[in-house]
Amino acid sequence: MRVRIRAPNGTHTLTLEDVATVGDLLNEIYAKTSIGSRVVSIRYGYPPKQLDIPAPDTLLIDLPFTIHGEQLIVSENRSPSPGLPVFIDGPSSGPLSNSQGTRFQEEEREQRGLAGSIPKAVKDFFSPSTPEPKTESPYASIKGNEPVVRVGDNTGSSCTMRVMEDDNSCMFRAVNYIFARGIDMMTELRSVVATVIQEDGRLPLELQRYSEAVLGMGRNKYCEKIMNLNTWGGYIELTILADYFNMTIHSISVSDDTVVSYNEGKENYGIVIYSGIHYDCVATSQNINDPDQDVTVFSKYETKVLDAARNLCRILKERNYATNTASFVLQCLDCGQELVGEKQAQQHGEQTGHSNFTQIR
Repeated sequence: MRVRIRAPNGTHTLTLEDVATVGDLLNEIYAKTSIGSRVVSIRYGYPPKQLDIPAPDTLLIDLPFTIHGEQLIVSENRSPSPGLPVFIDGPSSGPLSNSQGTRFQEEEREQRGLAGSIPKAVKDFFSPSTPEPKTESPYASIKGNEPVVRVGDNTGSSCTMRVMEDDNSCMFRAVNYIFARGIDMMTELRSVVATVIQEDGRLPLELQRYSEAVLGMGRNKYCEKIMNLNTWGGYIELTILADYFNMTIHSISVSDDTVVSYNEGKENYGIVIYSGIHYDCVATSQNINDPDQDVTVFSKYETKVLDAARNLCRILKERNYATNTASFVLQCLDCGQELVGEKQAQQHGEQTGHSNFTQIR
């Protein structure tokens, strides 16, 4: 089983046997973090709940939640839990870091909210209460026929798009493919977003990045929605996940060739492609027909990759891969009503509770 922990010294992924015990988990936590000299406090789930840590010989499968794929928040606890040894005092650890992208640092110093810093075009990318429209086109039609663009003249590498499933989690899938390919982190990534937003609410007001004004609703409601697999992610989630992976994410809009960069200035970056209602990701390879050879994380000095990705998006636009969310027509599968644009769909969903839509033109 695999579990990710957030600790005072950063994030870590632990791999444990299926028959591992609480003691095994604690030993791994002590080995990976700076908490080895104190009793550990563990929070899990959403909203984060305190775990009353049982005896060390308790099997992890007997915990009150499924630990595989879970994200645990660990910290020092001076009050020992029952059954756990007390450790000799050692150096204290600092608080969990609240990493912020360079774009937001200046704006927060000027006491401007995040909402004012997001371009309108980016805000239009995401409507938290509107499910991603389900359609067989253009995603199914382009699968297996993705455009390919040469990266530079002498690299021997080509750039293409890896198409994500059209299942309301495409943004999370794209980020997962880029930064953790081969590991299913879908539930974990949603949990990361919810946890960050909740922890943001405990910061002083002047340091908060995700107020109700930014989220468009209360924190609890937003987090409940984002944990729902039928809710799709956008600029808020990309901002949080870019921080989480400590890398830059470039999002290229197919419709107008704009590039929005999240967590700018990091040593490495990944690229997602945004069609208007769907996210895919960019990969390069010496053998484009073999996804196992994909490279999805690039050095910030590899600027030719980003150039090639933009050329790729221009080809996609010519193939009508972009969707205008202001004018496309959706049909509500719950009641049959036709709706024009994302705004009408969102209003309809809020008024009726309906959440199943398909694009009809």
